[in-house]
Amino acid sequence: MQQIETTEFFLAVFLHSEGIPLTGHTRDQQRSTFAFSGEGVNDLALSFFNKTAQTNVASFAKSIRQLKSIMYGTTTIQPGNYNEYRKETV
Repeated sequence: MQQIETTEFFLAVFLHSEGIPLTGHTRDQQRSTFAFSGEGVNDLALSFFNKTAQTNVASFAKSIRQLKSIMYGTTTIQPGNYNEYRKETV
């Protein structure tokens, strides 16, 4: 299984909008780090940086709202509490 951690917000939004499971989120002062794990995550990240990525705009917008909620809320997503996050937002 492939894994990636990123502080790049729009990469995180793209991966989330493509259905890659968010497996972790941490905050260090003003910076959030998102962790994703799943098949194809490296290929999706590469397409994002190569500017060849395509996604559903509505799904992308929904992911922006969800990840901003995590960033600015009091929730920190760690592998042990990821399932509680999915139940609330799906």
